[in-house]
Amino acid sequence: MRTVAALVFENMAPLDLFGPIQVFNVACTPDVQRPNRPDTTRPLYRVITIGKQNGPIPTGREGAGPVVVAEYNIDDDVDFDILLIPGGGGTRVLVDDRGFVGSLTVACNKAKIVASVCTGAALLSKTGLLDHRRATSNKTAWNWVVGQRKGVDWDSSPRWVDLIDKETLTGIITSAGVSAGIDMALALVADLDGEQVADNAAVFIEHNRVKNPANDVFSYLASAS
Repeated sequence: MRTVAALVFENMAPLDLFGPIQVFNVACTPDVQRPNRPDTTRPLYRVITIGKQNGPIPTGREGAGPVVVAEYNIDDDVDFDILLIPGGGGTRVLVDDRGFVGSLTVACNKAKIVASVCTGAALLSKTGLLDHRRATSNKTAWNWVVGQRKGVDWDSSPRWVDLIDKETLTGIITSAGVSAGIDMALALVADLDGEQVADNAAVFIEHNRVKNPANDVFSYLASAS
């Protein structure tokens, strides 16, 4: 079972967090008798939450909610395989918090896989781990995101950018805004556990899965951001 550490912070976008978490929660080994259905007694992921500090953290625009509890401080000695970095208004403060960015860099280097949703890519870019790599982000905040790090090969066309090494199962995956994180998480599950597991998860949450990341229908928003 892989452990996903989900980063939580003030003013983050709730769906950036809970969309991918729901995917990880329902990703299970296929049923032996009916492979197109998940065996819910055999989950493949567990999710923990980490924050700048542990305890309750108000999320949503201007703290509109919900309040999410960070189980661990980002500096705590806790093991995880995947680090999930959501976006939202709170990233605009955190990108300039050098102490937090330093802690985030350590956490990213600890993880085998780093996944960002929305403007979480701007925060991730501050660690330098996206330098000379292709990445995408929220299209409505595109100009702000791009301005955070010039060394990144920012691409506004895809719904997500998958840089996971299929042999070592390590790497980085970034998605466009908010709901795109669900498709990104399903793509990551497909990378790690196969298409059947990802398809089963999509059906279980009744999500019309986008499998081709190449053309995001919202990419036109980048030019107007």
